Amino acid sequence: MPAYESQPYDNLIAGYVVPLANVSVIVKSGSGVIKRGTVLGVVSQLPETNASHGMYIVATVDSSKTDDPQTPFAILSDQEVDATTKDVRATGYVSGEFNRNALIFGGTDKVEKHEVAMRNIGLITKRVVE
Repeated sequence: MPAYESQPYDNLIAGYVVPLANVSVIVKSGSGVIKRGTVLGVVSQLPETNASHGMYIVATVDSSKTDDPQTPFAILSDQEVDATTKDVRATGYVSGEFNRNALIFGGTDKVEKHEVAMRNIGLITKRVVE
């Protein structure tokens, strides 16, 4: 079990009353390096084909930029994704309970700005004593 010894403590998940559910996404090129816990919004959706299955193209939620998504859709579940120069496949949580202090947004956005929208789609935020 040496692989588990090197894993850092994961403070993103705040409970299991609401089941965790993942979805495959494509992080849009130009998003840079994003980390686990980044809140993602939909930029567009690929057409439904055998290859794409209507996969969502996402980027970090940032209300200060008109070309970035404004509405939360998922929370990045991968440790780190580098979408600096190309689109990258990743996974995101679309339901579950999350530590509000571990969530990452773009620009100056804070969890308070998006908390209601997140709750409406099943991304429940909780205060966690660390």
